[in-house]
Amino acid sequence: MKRKFDAEVGKVLQLMIHSVYENHSIFLRELISNASDACEKLRYEAMTHHDLLGDTLEITVKIHKEDNMLTIEDNGIGMSEDELINNLGTIASSGTQKFLETLSSTQTSKQQGASQSGAETSSKFIGQFGVGFYSVFMVAAQVKVYSTKLHSDQTYIWQSDGSGEYEVFPHSLTLKRGTVVELTLKPTEIEYLDKHTIKHIIKTYSDHIAFPIHLIDEEGKIEQINTGQALWRKKPSEITEEEYSDCYHYLAKTPDTPFMTIHTHIEGTVSYTSLLFVPTVKPYDLFHPDRKTRVKLYIKRVFIADDNVSLIPKYLRFLRGVIDSDDLPLNISRESLQHNSNAHKISQSIVKKVLSSLKKKAEEEKEEYLKFWNIFGEVLKEGLCKIALPEKESLLEICRFYSTKSDDDLISLQEYIDRMAEGQNEIYYLTGEKLESLRINPQLEGFKERGIEVLLLKDTVDDFWVNAINQYKNKELQLITRENLNLESVTKENGETNDANQEVQKEDEEVLTYIKSQLGSRVSKVVASVKLVSSPACLSIPDGAMNIKMEKMLMEQKQLSRRSSKILEINTKHPIISRLKSLLSQTHDNTRGEDLSTPTTLVELIFAQACLISGEGIEDPCVLANLINQAILGSFGSDHPA
Repeated sequence: MKRKFDAEVGKVLQLMIHSVYENHSIFLRELISNASDACEKLRYEAMTHHDLLGDTLEITVKIHKEDNMLTIEDNGIGMSEDELINNLGTIASSGTQKFLETLSSTQTSKQQGASQSGAETSSKFIGQFGVGFYSVFMVAAQVKVYSTKLHSDQTYIWQSDGSGEYEVFPHSLTLKRGTVVELTLKPTEIEYLDKHTIKHIIKTYSDHIAFPIHLIDEEGKIEQINTGQALWRKKPSEITEEEYSDCYHYLAKTPDTPFMTIHTHIEGTVSYTSLLFVPTVKPYDLFHPDRKTRVKLYIKRVFIADDNVSLIPKYLRFLRGVIDSDDLPLNISRESLQHNSNAHKISQSIVKKVLSSLKKKAEEEKEEYLKFWNIFGEVLKEGLCKIALPEKESLLEICRFYSTKSDDDLISLQEYIDRMAEGQNEIYYLTGEKLESLRINPQLEGFKERGIEVLLLKDTVDDFWVNAINQYKNKELQLITRENLNLESVTKENGETNDANQEVQKEDEEVLTYIKSQLGSRVSKVVASVKLVSSPACLSIPDGAMNIKMEKMLMEQKQLSRRSSKILEINTKHPIISRLKSLLSQTHDNTRGEDLSTPTTLVELIFAQACLISGEGIEDPCVLANLINQAILGSFGSDHPA
């Protein structure tokens, strides 16, 4: 019975069949990779069922020139009828849509005259999105997949010409366990029947495969093409940069050059080898809700798992590579791995090595490191949210931040501490959504005047980790929107003493009391500000209360029912406040006014402005609009209609 492909598969097939990519050879890389996975799965099963491996696990590529065919065969775990349908008829990868967008945009660019290298680069992303099998339709007019599942005596065939339909049905003969992919090549793709071409592709992309890859040419000659030696088991001094690069491309399935390669052999209380790569491009699923890690785990060179290995914390999920240990039990599960003492030691050692390597890179190649940070910094900071994180200080050392004393540069916390103002004991910071808005926030005015640097934190994760980490190198982290900031001991840049705590004048007390009486419970209190210089008012947060941005997020998620009352800080020296003082000395009218000359109207505008700037929001925008209209009319000396 013929079946239609899943809708997304159909889109992928059309892009593959009508592909403009010159580098069609990646189809062989993908098929060999799939064959290797099938062998790995069987070897894993054999750890508890030793009788399963009656023969050597291997992959065979065979050339059939007379029939214009190429076959790729493995004796791995095989697929059942349902697995053929689910694996080859649908795409479950969350990155499928991203792949389609990438492939479509590249094809458009190519048609508009983009370079060949750009097209080839994009084509190498095919395996990254879980659609690697469909690359066969770039070279094949007809594809047949014969497969016999482990413990089954029934062989099934999956076949399609890529036109939108496929068939799956039982085969009359039972083949041995495993899978055979049979490709009838297009007339334009006969170069893939040349044994030298096939050998070159296998050596380039698949030399690191742990299973023998044999090539059988048209004369029946059998030759093993790959070395079958795990690259990570070799000494770093014996490995070329090209070999590292090829291994990275195979593991990460991306065409970029790794930002950093970390190859480690550890012998001692626990022994392990790790070969880890830091990409230079953002993986498509970096912020997927699953937050999967993508480092492969081997035990005694036996493949165990290729994602969500707990040896790699979630905040390092951008890493690609392998970990191989002889000190973990072969029958270990993902669940027991989390509670295994040796696994815990290996994890700690790996994290320490990765963080120290990043720190060294940051010190020696600052500009290159900042490129890395702009891509992966937000992910790294997720690690700071874990209060008990043992490596939190090492992680903080490699974090970089924008500040009021740096334009587009990012600084470390140590650089911040080194240039603290005299008498300053806190690391001040401000959180927000956009860097441009943070730089002009009124709450910074007093800090700038005193020469106090403030870190500007714009990422969503910043609102979380600052609640988990209170200090760095005995310097307390202080949000500048909180009340009771102690700026008295900080000396201004010109050497003048701080006037932050000057006594509040009687007329100031009166205006503060009046504003509080007008706003009522909408604010917890009204105080004279020590932070504002050129702005009339701002909101601050009571000690122990949640910051405004975090509160807003929780309200949007329906985890909070209402906002908390904030503190309204008033710049008693501002001309608008002086105007309010003057109006209060002339009238005792406590009712809501109808024009700008009325104190109550002015108070409402001052409060609304403070709310908007802080991100607090306005309860009734229509009321504010009316007040603004009155202010505009008043500025022209006009009377609005009654």
